Amino acid sequence: MKSNQSFTSSGNKMTILAVVAALLLLSVSGTVINLTDETFEHQTQASTGQTTGKWFVKFYAPWCGHCKSLAPIWEQLDQRLQQDEPPHGILLAKVDATKNPQLSNRFQIQSYPTLKYFADRRMYPYKGLRTVDALYDFVTEGYKTATTTETIPVPPSLFRAKMKEWRRKVRQMTEKHDHLKYLLDDFDHIVQFRKNAAAVLMILGMMVGFFVGTMVCWIAMGRFAGGTKEVKSKKD
Repeated sequence: MKSNQSFTSSGNKMTILAVVAALLLLSVSGTVINLTDETFEHQTQASTGQTTGKWFVKFYAPWCGHCKSLAPIWEQLDQRLQQDEPPHGILLAKVDATKNPQLSNRFQIQSYPTLKYFADRRMYPYKGLRTVDALYDFVTEGYKTATTTETIPVPPSLFRAKMKEWRRKVRQMTEKHDHLKYLLDDFDHIVQFRKNAAAVLMILGMMVGFFVGTMVCWIAMGRFAGGTKEVKSKKD
Protein backbone atom coordinates (compact mmCIF):
# COMPACT_ATOMS: atom_id res chain seq x y z
CA MET A 1 0.00 0.00 0.00
CA LYS A 2 2.81 2.38 0.93
CA SER A 3 4.68 1.54 -2.27
CA ASN A 4 1.63 2.47 -4.35
CA GLN A 5 1.28 5.77 -2.50
CA SER A 6 4.96 6.60 -2.94
CA PHE A 7 4.72 5.73 -6.64
CA THR A 8 1.67 8.00 -7.04
CA SER A 9 3.41 10.78 -5.13
CA SER A 10 6.54 10.54 -7.26
CA GLY A 11 4.37 10.49 -10.37
CA ASN A 12 2.62 13.69 -9.30
CA LYS A 13 5.99 15.34 -8.63
CA MET A 14 7.22 14.37 -12.10
CA THR A 15 4.05 15.81 -13.64
CA ILE A 16 4.46 19.08 -11.73
CA LEU A 17 8.13 19.33 -12.77
CA ALA A 18 7.19 18.70 -16.40
CA VAL A 19 4.54 21.45 -16.30
CA VAL A 20 6.99 23.90 -14.69
CA ALA A 21 9.64 23.07 -17.31
CA ALA A 22 7.13 23.62 -20.10
CA LEU A 23 6.10 26.99 -18.66
CA LEU A 24 9.74 28.06 -18.35
CA LEU A 25 10.38 27.06 -21.95
CA LEU A 26 7.40 29.07 -23.10
CA SER A 27 8.51 32.11 -21.12
CA VAL A 28 11.96 31.95 -22.70
CA SER A 29 10.85 31.34 -26.28
CA GLY A 30 7.96 33.77 -26.45
CA THR A 31 10.01 36.97 -26.48
CA VAL A 32 9.33 38.27 -29.99
CA ILE A 33 8.13 41.81 -29.28
CA ASN A 34 5.00 43.20 -30.87
CA LEU A 35 5.57 46.83 -31.94
CA THR A 36 2.92 49.40 -32.91
CA ASP A 37 2.67 52.98 -34.11
CA GLU A 38 2.65 54.10 -30.50
CA THR A 39 5.49 51.92 -29.15
CA PHE A 40 7.97 51.54 -32.02
CA GLU A 41 10.16 54.60 -31.56
CA HIS A 42 10.01 54.51 -27.76
CA GLN A 43 11.22 50.90 -27.60
CA THR A 44 13.65 50.76 -30.52
CA GLN A 45 14.91 54.37 -30.43
CA ALA A 46 15.66 53.69 -34.08
CA SER A 47 16.26 57.31 -35.06
CA THR A 48 17.75 58.54 -31.78
CA GLY A 49 20.81 56.38 -31.16
CA GLN A 50 19.46 52.81 -30.81
CA THR A 51 20.56 52.66 -27.19
CA THR A 52 18.13 49.81 -26.45
CA GLY A 53 20.00 47.36 -28.69
CA LYS A 54 19.87 46.02 -32.22
CA TRP A 55 16.42 45.27 -33.61
CA PHE A 56 15.43 42.84 -36.35
CA VAL A 57 11.87 43.77 -37.31
CA LYS A 58 9.39 41.81 -39.39
CA PHE A 59 6.62 43.80 -41.08
CA TYR A 60 3.82 41.38 -41.91
CA ALA A 61 0.16 40.99 -42.80
CA PRO A 62 -1.99 38.37 -41.03
CA TRP A 63 -3.41 37.04 -44.31
CA CYS A 64 0.01 36.68 -46.01
CA GLY A 65 1.01 33.06 -46.69
CA HIS A 66 4.75 33.81 -46.72
CA CYS A 67 4.37 35.60 -43.38
CA LYS A 68 2.67 32.55 -41.88
CA SER A 69 5.53 30.34 -43.10
CA LEU A 70 8.09 32.71 -41.59
CA ALA A 71 6.41 32.87 -38.16
CA PRO A 72 7.87 29.62 -36.69
CA ILE A 73 11.29 30.41 -38.22
CA TRP A 74 11.18 33.82 -36.51
CA GLU A 75 10.53 32.12 -33.17
CA GLN A 76 13.38 29.63 -33.72
CA LEU A 77 15.76 32.46 -34.58
CA ASP A 78 14.76 34.22 -31.38
CA GLN A 79 15.48 31.09 -29.32
CA ARG A 80 18.87 30.62 -30.96
CA LEU A 81 19.91 34.22 -30.30
CA GLN A 82 18.93 33.88 -26.64
CA GLN A 83 21.10 30.79 -26.22
CA ASP A 84 24.25 32.55 -27.43
CA GLU A 85 26.96 33.30 -24.90
CA PRO A 86 27.91 36.08 -24.71
CA PRO A 87 24.60 37.57 -25.89
CA HIS A 88 24.57 39.69 -29.02
CA GLY A 89 22.00 42.17 -27.70
CA ILE A 90 19.71 41.50 -30.67
CA LEU A 91 15.97 41.86 -30.21
CA LEU A 92 13.39 40.36 -32.55
CA ALA A 93 10.13 42.17 -33.18
CA LYS A 94 7.14 42.15 -35.48
CA VAL A 95 4.76 44.82 -36.78
CA ASP A 96 1.30 44.14 -38.18
CA ALA A 97 1.53 46.53 -41.11
CA THR A 98 -2.22 46.36 -41.74
CA LYS A 99 -2.96 47.85 -38.31
CA ASN A 100 -0.09 50.34 -38.07
CA PRO A 101 -0.32 52.71 -41.05
CA GLN A 102 2.16 55.24 -39.66
CA LEU A 103 4.97 52.68 -39.59
CA SER A 104 3.96 51.31 -42.99
CA ASN A 105 4.19 54.80 -44.50
CA ARG A 106 7.35 55.72 -42.63
CA PHE A 107 9.26 52.64 -43.84
CA GLN A 108 7.46 52.40 -47.19
CA ILE A 109 6.25 48.84 -46.70
CA GLN A 110 4.97 47.61 -50.06
CA SER A 111 5.26 43.82 -49.78
CA TYR A 112 5.01 41.17 -47.07
CA PRO A 113 6.97 40.10 -45.22
CA THR A 114 9.48 42.95 -45.18
CA LEU A 115 12.49 42.48 -42.90
CA LYS A 116 14.58 45.39 -41.68
CA TYR A 117 17.56 45.25 -39.33
CA PHE A 118 18.31 48.31 -37.19
CA ALA A 119 21.94 48.26 -36.06
CA ASP A 120 24.84 50.68 -35.66
CA ARG A 121 22.50 53.62 -36.29
CA ARG A 122 21.66 52.35 -39.76
CA MET A 123 18.87 50.32 -41.35
CA TYR A 124 19.67 47.18 -43.33
CA PRO A 125 16.97 45.63 -45.52
CA TYR A 126 17.13 41.83 -45.63
CA LYS A 127 16.25 40.03 -48.87
CA GLY A 128 18.10 36.75 -48.47
CA LEU A 129 16.98 33.23 -47.65
CA ARG A 130 14.37 32.91 -44.93
CA THR A 131 16.06 30.15 -42.98
CA VAL A 132 17.22 30.24 -39.39
CA ASP A 133 20.88 29.88 -40.37
CA ALA A 134 20.76 32.57 -43.06
CA LEU A 135 18.92 35.03 -40.84
CA TYR A 136 21.25 34.32 -37.91
CA ASP A 137 24.38 34.85 -40.02
CA PHE A 138 23.00 38.16 -41.30
CA VAL A 139 22.14 39.73 -37.93
CA THR A 140 25.33 38.61 -36.20
CA GLU A 141 27.96 39.42 -38.83
CA GLY A 142 26.61 39.49 -42.38
CA TYR A 143 25.00 42.91 -42.20
CA LYS A 144 28.44 44.50 -41.73
CA THR A 145 29.35 43.68 -45.33
CA ALA A 146 25.89 44.35 -46.80
CA THR A 147 25.94 46.37 -50.01
CA THR A 148 22.62 48.06 -49.28
CA THR A 149 22.08 50.28 -46.26
CA GLU A 150 19.43 52.90 -45.68
CA THR A 151 19.10 56.02 -43.58
CA ILE A 152 16.50 55.60 -40.88
CA PRO A 153 13.54 57.91 -41.61
CA VAL A 154 12.58 60.14 -38.72
CA PRO A 155 9.18 59.55 -37.13
CA PRO A 156 6.42 61.95 -38.18
CA SER A 157 5.73 64.94 -36.00
CA LEU A 158 2.72 64.85 -33.71
CA PHE A 159 0.87 67.28 -36.00
CA ARG A 160 1.50 65.20 -39.12
CA ALA A 161 0.55 62.01 -37.29
CA LYS A 162 -2.73 63.57 -36.14
CA MET A 163 -3.42 64.87 -39.65
CA LYS A 164 -2.86 61.43 -41.15
CA GLU A 165 -5.09 59.86 -38.53
CA TRP A 166 -7.76 62.47 -39.23
CA ARG A 167 -7.57 61.88 -42.98
CA ARG A 168 -7.80 58.13 -42.46
CA LYS A 169 -10.94 58.45 -40.35
CA VAL A 170 -12.52 60.94 -42.75
CA ARG A 171 -11.70 58.69 -45.70
CA GLN A 172 -13.46 55.80 -43.98
CA MET A 173 -16.49 58.01 -43.43
CA THR A 174 -16.55 59.15 -47.08
CA GLU A 175 -16.16 55.74 -48.72
CA LYS A 176 -19.88 55.60 -49.51
CA HIS A 177 -20.12 59.23 -50.63
CA ASP A 178 -18.26 59.87 -53.88
CA HIS A 179 -18.66 63.67 -53.84
CA LEU A 180 -17.11 63.90 -50.35
CA LYS A 181 -14.35 61.50 -51.39
CA TYR A 182 -13.44 63.69 -54.37
CA LEU A 183 -13.42 66.76 -52.11
CA LEU A 184 -11.02 65.02 -49.69
CA ASP A 185 -8.76 63.97 -52.58
CA ASP A 186 -8.59 67.58 -53.76
CA PHE A 187 -7.69 68.73 -50.25
CA ASP A 188 -4.92 66.10 -50.01
CA HIS A 189 -3.57 67.21 -53.38
CA ILE A 190 -3.46 70.83 -52.23
CA VAL A 191 -1.72 69.92 -48.95
CA GLN A 192 0.89 67.67 -50.60
CA PHE A 193 1.73 69.58 -53.78
CA ARG A 194 0.59 73.16 -53.24
CA LYS A 195 1.68 73.98 -49.73
CA ASN A 196 1.47 77.74 -50.27
CA ALA A 197 -2.09 77.43 -51.49
CA ALA A 198 -2.87 75.19 -48.52
CA ALA A 199 -1.49 77.80 -46.13
CA VAL A 200 -3.57 80.55 -47.77
CA LEU A 201 -6.62 78.29 -47.64
CA MET A 202 -6.14 77.65 -43.93
CA ILE A 203 -5.65 81.37 -43.20
CA LEU A 204 -8.76 82.27 -45.18
CA GLY A 205 -10.68 79.57 -43.34
CA MET A 206 -9.58 80.97 -40.00
CA MET A 207 -10.52 84.51 -41.06
CA VAL A 208 -13.94 83.44 -42.31
CA GLY A 209 -14.50 81.44 -39.12
CA PHE A 210 -13.52 84.41 -36.98
CA PHE A 211 -15.79 86.74 -38.99
CA VAL A 212 -18.77 84.39 -38.77
CA GLY A 213 -18.18 83.85 -35.05
CA THR A 214 -18.00 87.60 -34.43
CA MET A 215 -21.22 88.21 -36.37
CA VAL A 216 -23.05 85.49 -34.45
CA CYS A 217 -21.87 86.92 -31.13
CA TRP A 218 -22.82 90.45 -32.21
CA ILE A 219 -26.32 89.39 -33.26
CA ALA A 220 -26.79 87.36 -30.08
CA MET A 221 -25.70 90.28 -27.89
CA GLY A 222 -28.00 92.63 -29.79
CA ARG A 223 -30.96 90.38 -29.24
CA PHE A 224 -30.08 89.98 -25.59
CA ALA A 225 -29.82 93.76 -25.15
CA GLY A 226 -33.13 94.28 -26.96
CA GLY A 227 -34.82 91.71 -24.77
CA THR A 228 -33.49 93.40 -21.63
CA LYS A 229 -34.87 96.77 -22.75
CA GLU A 230 -38.30 95.26 -23.41
CA VAL A 231 -38.36 93.70 -19.94
CA LYS A 232 -37.45 97.06 -18.35
CA SER A 233 -40.11 98.95 -20.32
CA LYS A 234 -42.80 96.49 -19.24
CA LYS A 235 -41.78 96.92 -15.61
CA ASP A 236 -42.01 100.69 -15.95
